[in-house]
Amino acid sequence: MLIGSKDNTLDSEFESFERMMVLLDFNLLSSRSFVTAIEQNFDPRGRFQGAKFPLYDEIKSILVTLYGQYCERINTEEETATERLDCVGMYAMYVLYRHLLPPNIVPDAKLHKSLWSVFPVMCPVMELYGPLYFIPREFMMSYAPYKAVKGCSADIPEIRSEAAAMVIKWNGSFKARVAKIRLDTLRWIAMADSDLSPTVPESHSRTRNEHDDEDMHVNSLASSVASIEAATSTILQGMKIAHSASILLHSQLAAHRALRLNYDADHIPSLMSLMEVLKSIEKLLLVRRRSAVLSFQRSTLKMIASNILKKFDKVRSFVDQCSSSTDFSRNSERARSITRLSACLTALEGVLKGTASFSCIRRHSVAFSIAACMDTMILEVFSTDDLLAVEGYLKDLSQISSIEETLKQVCDCSFLYFYRDLFPECVTRLYQSNLNSAVSHTQLVLTAFSDPERILKHVRHIDRDSQSGVTPCFTGYRNFVLSHLKEEYVGPICQMIETDLRLATSGAKGVHSCLRKLIISTPLYVCQTKLEVKSEVEKYLERTFYDLCTLNLNDCNTYTEMRSIANERYGLNLADPYLPDGSLDQGVDFMDILRDLDSFIAQYNYNLIEQSFVERRPERGAKYLNTMNIKCLSASFKQHGLGVVSSAVNVCYKLLARKFQLLTEFFADDNMNSLLSREFRWFDNQKNVGNNTYPFGRASIFAQEVKKLEVDSGNNALDECRIIISEIGNVIALGRMIRAAKRSVFSDELPFLPSYAIPVDASEGPQSKPNAKSGVDDAISAILTKQDPDFVRAFVNVFRGVIQKSQSDNSFMGSFFCIVPALCLCWMEASIQGKEMMHKKNITRDGYYTDDGFAVGLAFSLSVLGQTKTYESLNWFKSIQSKYAADEEDLMEKKKAQQVKRNAKISASKQSAWFTSNTEDNTQEEDAEMTILHMMGKRLEGNRREMAMLFFSMHGARAFFKDIRSK
Repeated sequence: MLIGSKDNTLDSEFESFERMMVLLDFNLLSSRSFVTAIEQNFDPRGRFQGAKFPLYDEIKSILVTLYGQYCERINTEEETATERLDCVGMYAMYVLYRHLLPPNIVPDAKLHKSLWSVFPVMCPVMELYGPLYFIPREFMMSYAPYKAVKGCSADIPEIRSEAAAMVIKWNGSFKARVAKIRLDTLRWIAMADSDLSPTVPESHSRTRNEHDDEDMHVNSLASSVASIEAATSTILQGMKIAHSASILLHSQLAAHRALRLNYDADHIPSLMSLMEVLKSIEKLLLVRRRSAVLSFQRSTLKMIASNILKKFDKVRSFVDQCSSSTDFSRNSERARSITRLSACLTALEGVLKGTASFSCIRRHSVAFSIAACMDTMILEVFSTDDLLAVEGYLKDLSQISSIEETLKQVCDCSFLYFYRDLFPECVTRLYQSNLNSAVSHTQLVLTAFSDPERILKHVRHIDRDSQSGVTPCFTGYRNFVLSHLKEEYVGPICQMIETDLRLATSGAKGVHSCLRKLIISTPLYVCQTKLEVKSEVEKYLERTFYDLCTLNLNDCNTYTEMRSIANERYGLNLADPYLPDGSLDQGVDFMDILRDLDSFIAQYNYNLIEQSFVERRPERGAKYLNTMNIKCLSASFKQHGLGVVSSAVNVCYKLLARKFQLLTEFFADDNMNSLLSREFRWFDNQKNVGNNTYPFGRASIFAQEVKKLEVDSGNNALDECRIIISEIGNVIALGRMIRAAKRSVFSDELPFLPSYAIPVDASEGPQSKPNAKSGVDDAISAILTKQDPDFVRAFVNVFRGVIQKSQSDNSFMGSFFCIVPALCLCWMEASIQGKEMMHKKNITRDGYYTDDGFAVGLAFSLSVLGQTKTYESLNWFKSIQSKYAADEEDLMEKKKAQQVKRNAKISASKQSAWFTSNTEDNTQEEDAEMTILHMMGKRLEGNRREMAMLFFSMHGARAFFKDIRSK
């Protein structure tokens, strides 16, 4: 029995709990709270059924009075944030009034028509909270329809279309209204900065000792009161402007969102201006001038309290007089009233004479005390004007004492959380306006969009993060704001700065002059997060430069220059990516050349004047020739470091040794050695006779004999020797360019070491225990003091030493100088053919315009073999000059003889007209012969120019070895 009764009790309690949950779901969770409230039975005993029951008239009177008061202030300067919400309460009260009316009583048509036509015209849509909107006519049709009143009924789509039409009509004047509010705000800020100065005059109270200068005290007190009144008026004026801006912003956003109207793109700046107005007023009154506002607030509240007490001074005198009269009887009704009034006055004085702060409870205490003092017996001394004045003082007291709370409520933009889809467009407009304006209002708009954190932090139905203590919705909103701010504001700045740097690198005009202003501006704060535009731009450029440098190391110098310009123009400190620097101007990478130096030497020709290498034959389909100069080598050394110099010199030495070995093997051939020995004996015999000039004809014959010899490569022997000597010269020239490029790198580093004092231990030599400091000192000392080694001198000394040690084995190289004239003629023919090939479309062999490597190779070979003076004894250049001079004289004589012959035939043809046809044929023959002579002259001039260039190059190349050549 006990168990059964216990189970029955649990079942009954569970059923009761279940009924409560169902009721809660039906009433609260199903949005029926208001319907449940108005549909409950207020008259269970049937006392309200009478037609003349006073409750209906009282409710109607209150509705008419309050509705009229609220509507009078809407859309005026006196409107605050409460009138529209109070009107919503009036509509709810009207619905309650309609439900209280018995069925036999007809509702007031005039009141219904007023509710239908007055407030909905001024405010067709009202925002309650977030996405919850109140449409008055739709609310009336849903809860209190009255179709009997003409023009006061419509369906929901018609009501919404009429509301949308009104909103669209107001859009035409929206920008003008915002401009007026913004102008009033600017005027008010200028006035508030002067009126709300940090030095606040305190309210004066005359003490018993202040009797010396009565007039000065009165003037000082009057000026103090005037300044307090002026400052208070300024504060209240700012609050009015804030109310106007807040109401206009709320109504504009709510109307478009509730009626699903698209926002006009031209209205976005106006919406941002309203946000700026709210946040600028809030910042001025609650941040910048907060101390002055609090001081003036205390002084004003004391003045208001003093004015209220002054109004009741006559009442206090009257009560005291009545209490002290002789006919005063304590048991009479009048005496009890006087006693009550005295107690109420004492309570009023005690509340007003307390501290300067008036909380909400204290203000209600003041109002309650004043209401308790109202009695018919004080009408003798307390008039209606006094009562109205006290009522005004109470309003001022309530308004001034709640300045901070009211400002926080009015300037709060937490509702923008429900309109966050406007944030990207606002940020884009901010970026565009900052480019074209000298003043930036970005922080004010971002502060407005940061206000939603106030409501997101207090969300209770979502668990908070254990570490940060914030809700996920706040974190999501902050990430949303920061991502769009970086994408729509910082991103375009980064891209424009990158474009400007690229244009500056190429020498073009910059993009925009206002970019520096955006970078050096103060950091932006949004959702308790600091965002520095400068640091974001630096991160973007560092990341971009690093990524692009890793894709193409040859472009590193360009980005190094862009980093320098960014620091100079925008003050950006970009970190060095510490990648190997390269340049687009360096052409072929030197490391690629070292990997296959033999092919490079064979495929490139050296230009002594420009100190560069030029490609002989480009690849098929190429539209340009690859080149390499000292600038390219310097860029490669900067990119890969100077440690590659020693490796490069070692590779050049090994290749030079192989090429010189080939040259030695070429002259070791018996046939070649026989021809050289014959030429050497002939020239020696000629010197004994006294003829010290090697003739051009013998050089030409000797060249033809050498060409008859065959080699394994397929070329004739003379061409093969010329190619080997050219490649030797190319290696020597590359060694000189490596040294020059190294000096170029050092010269670029010297401007950074003008005042560096070399330590004594560093100048003496390397330390036994090296460290980082000693390493730097050694490197700088090597740049400033140590002489750069001469690689060419080293090559000559090494090869000369080898030749001298094995002189008996290399005796056949003693007549090397005898083949130089033949090699010169061979080089001249090859050079002319290469230049002619460059003018042809179908290139069948190497086409080039320079080959100074041959001259360098000849000078190096003669210097190594010690035959420079012996070669000069051939007087080969003088022989060439004499040969070409004689050929030129012979050619001139032939031209003169041919011209005389042609002139004689022309004069003979004039005397005989019968043989005109034969004369014309002879003239054509004479012209052909003259053309042949002209071609011979051009060929002679070309040969002379080529040989002159060769001898000039050889003379310049001998200067490389002038300090080490044999005597």
